[in-house]
Amino acid sequence: MRGRAILAGALALAGGVLAVVGSFLPWAEISAGPFTEQAKGIDGWEGKAAIIAGAVMVAGGIRVLAGSHHAMARLRPGAAIGGLVAAGVGVYTAVTIRDQLVDAAATELPRVEVERALDNGLLQLTIAIGLYLVIAGGIQGIVAALVALGDRGEPLAPSGAGLRGWSSTGTEPPGVPPIPPAMPDVPAPPGPVPDDGGEPPG
Repeated sequence: MRGRAILAGALALAGGVLAVVGSFLPWAEISAGPFTEQAKGIDGWEGKAAIIAGAVMVAGGIRVLAGSHHAMARLRPGAAIGGLVAAGVGVYTAVTIRDQLVDAAATELPRVEVERALDNGLLQLTIAIGLYLVIAGGIQGIVAALVALGDRGEPLAPSGAGLRGWSSTGTEPPGVPPIPPAMPDVPAPPGPVPDDGGEPPG
């Protein structure tokens, strides 16, 4: 298997695993004094989308590592879309996580009080490891798609032929004159009968 295919497949497989595993881990931690609450990615639509994206990357990586050259052509869009979705969901969540927390808490407390607690440090919000894993997995999927772009997915030579280049076509290399066919064996003509000087019988 070509080294480029192995690299692309391994990146897609690893990126998909990170996206799936990270979705089941905490994405955010909210603490107020001694009390801490964790929010997992699977709790929202973002985590579910990351799981689907990770599964697409895992499937594409396994097909490539299994040795099918056709899988490289399918890996390019699969790893690109899966990586973009996982990374995009992760970055979107990281950017909007504060607003999502305020909106969730505003159902029980005044929105102004929640924002004031965050500003004063009474309520602390931190991004957890799961979100970082999802973003890292998405980036690996995008890199896998870029690596796969450099591979044309040409099939390998048929097994058992043992031929490469010009020899696989049955022709001689350029610049070498063809070998003439061997001449068949032709019996030599009979030589003259020697004259012993005798006279024919009377």
